[in-house]
Amino acid sequence: DYLVLAISDGNITNLTYVLYDINGRALAQGKCIHSNTQIDMQSLAIGTYVLKVNKNSQEIKTFKIIKN
Repeated sequence: DYLVLAISDGNITNLTYVLYDINGRALAQGKCIHSNTQIDMQSLAIGTYVLKVNKNSQEIKTFKIIKN
């Protein structure tokens, strides 16, 4: 139901995320305010998603998320 984005180095300044469906549509986005950011996936269908983490508008990490 929820995805937790955990930042281990504690440096969350200017970190944002965008959650995309497999077709590239942005479904959720936000700022990382805490070292553990909770992303609600309850309303999303079973499937594959892509989570991109950005710092200062530059992509730093991409995750493939499989919801079953």
